[in-house]
Amino acid sequence: MKKTKALLSLLLAVGVLGPGTGLAQPSGHHKAMKQEAMPAGGGAGPFNYMPGQWKAGDRLPAEYRDRQYAIDDYREYQLPAPKRGHHWVGVGSEFFLVNGNGVIAQVGP
Repeated sequence: MKKTKALLSLLLAVGVLGPGTGLAQPSGHHKAMKQEAMPAGGGAGPFNYMPGQWKAGDRLPAEYRDRQYAIDDYREYQLPAPKRGHHWVGVGSEFFLVNGNGVIAQVGP
């Protein structure tokens, strides 16, 4: 009888406490990724961006000329110093050396 009560109590406890762990929020391990390893802009661009779609001489669309895509510390990404009047822009996994008018002077390092 004591064994039956103990077993019933155990099953009741597992039945009550067990399902709660299945409803818990995810652990959030993705937050541990190094943000500094990602290009400016969080590593992704707006939905119309496709890697390799722009080349030198193309004009970078206005939405990518925003501050969030500008790379201030080009050394961190092993990029050469920008030419006078140019700056680096990171979109997705690509880097573009862009002049003040938004024309791409160089793609990648």
